[in-house]
Amino acid sequence: MTTTSDHLAAAPPGSSSNPTTLRQAVLHKPNDLRIEEVPMPALEAGDVLLRVDAALLCGTDVRIYEGRKQKNVTFPTVLGHEFAGTVVDADGALPDGVAMGDQVAVYPLVTCGVCAACRKGHENICRNRKAFGYQLTGGLSQFVRVPAVARQNLVPVPGVSAAEAAIIEPVACAYNGQKLAGMSRAETALIVGCGPLGLIHAGLAKSLGVQKVAAVDPIAQRRAMATRFGADLVLEPGPGAADQLNEFSDGGIDVLVMAIGRIDALTPYLGCLAPGASVSVFAGFGADADLAVSANDVHYNEWNIVGASSCRLDGFHAVAPMVASGALPVAELIGTQLPLDRAVEALNLAGSGADMRVGVNPWA
Repeated sequence: MTTTSDHLAAAPPGSSSNPTTLRQAVLHKPNDLRIEEVPMPALEAGDVLLRVDAALLCGTDVRIYEGRKQKNVTFPTVLGHEFAGTVVDADGALPDGVAMGDQVAVYPLVTCGVCAACRKGHENICRNRKAFGYQLTGGLSQFVRVPAVARQNLVPVPGVSAAEAAIIEPVACAYNGQKLAGMSRAETALIVGCGPLGLIHAGLAKSLGVQKVAAVDPIAQRRAMATRFGADLVLEPGPGAADQLNEFSDGGIDVLVMAIGRIDALTPYLGCLAPGASVSVFAGFGADADLAVSANDVHYNEWNIVGASSCRLDGFHAVAPMVASGALPVAELIGTQLPLDRAVEALNLAGSGADMRVGVNPWA
């Protein structure tokens, strides 16, 4: 077994090289988050210890904090399923391809491998899954113990900031959605919603060789960013948008990505879909959201409407080089990063939609 004291010499300023405690943001129940000092975790055979260097927040974290999402969450919990850190300790040999001191992103799901979803190749929707930030300690902690069963979830991401490495999780989610929707076969794509994930979708679509990518968003700043992420046409939603899209696509949109959880991310553009088009119901929606599409339109046009939930480990490995190489300009997606003591403020900011990917620095 390697020892923590051997590897924490490069810990952030102000931290001990041989700590016995750590600080983390513990969510005891909805709207009850407390910064606590707790003992360092004891490693068991096969475990790996990470020093968390960056944790990002998404809408799911906000919904858990506010109590709007509680399925699969075990209270008390430590939020943060988008995080990256440095390998500082292990009980036993490290996984292949991972070395002590490496910066790694963490695939957040621990799957059972035996349920119907896992057997059918949909391990990302494993019926018995556990996840960092739900049942397992997430990234709003100075250190995270990665249990032996999840040691293969560590994906090295060299050469970029920790926040950029952490954003691999939403990039992998977008990759999963585009793979399910057949984006690599598309000639034209429409991304509706240009928040961080919509922008990721635009960049990924271009990287997959889509000739024409359009993006729609009401906010001018986000439309400008969509252009930098590769969109060939950016539009404000409105009465004339569908006509412009039809002229742009010259035959219809092959893949439409609903990158915002609103039904009007699809309904105004149904007439723009090409024969054989796919619609990716990518974003999370409220429990009362119903998607109404004419059955005959689906039937006669051979449209595919496909969901997308979370991501897969192979997707992490597929997108990590895109982030590490700078092929996707994800640095532009990193918003305000606040200290751990201001985690509640960070969650509120993330929930406001007024910033890009808000995060927490556990060491600030």
